[in-house]
Amino acid sequence: MKLVYFPAALTAAALSLSVAAASTTISSGTSIRCVLKHGIKSTTATVGSDFSLVVDDPSQPALQGAAIHGTITDVAGPGGTTRARIGFILSYIKFGNGTRAGIHANVVSKYVVQSNTAAAAKQEQVKFTLPAMPYGTVTPGPVLWQMHFRRDAAPSVTPPPAGNTSGYVYAPKSNENIVIPPGSPVTIQLTSDLSAP
Repeated sequence: MKLVYFPAALTAAALSLSVAAASTTISSGTSIRCVLKHGIKSTTATVGSDFSLVVDDPSQPALQGAAIHGTITDVAGPGGTTRARIGFILSYIKFGNGTRAGIHANVVSKYVVQSNTAAAAKQEQVKFTLPAMPYGTVTPGPVLWQMHFRRDAAPSVTPPPAGNTSGYVYAPKSNENIVIPPGSPVTIQLTSDLSAP
């Protein structure tokens, strides 16, 4: 019987290649259970602040240790018959191994209204088609997209996040503020496939 020895470096390289090639695709339409890492209140939240949803779903082992990160895009308290609201956008997911990827998903809740960032960007572009606009760059909202104005050309828009990745949380009643404690369960539903390492 002849024994064959492989150098340790070759064996390690082969193992790392097999691990790198393994990834899981989670299909659009899949619901993922998460919990809010830090609490959010309409009385203290500020536009541009970040939040994260920690994935807590045993049915998704590829997402163990992952967190979905987002940004608050709008905050308003209650007034008259208007309910308090918090606008948000889901920016990316950070996996347990530290890598990041874009995520397109809706938050599933009767208090959340979805909005389409691509459609909102198009509406903003229509607003800024006047010939008397200054040259330069305008960022409507908190860094969701930018508009660039050039001499003798229509305004151009940097591509916003695709799909319905944003929305608004509304208070149940018109005289209440929004209080979402840390650890609150949040279910998201993917609107496009997600590839997890």
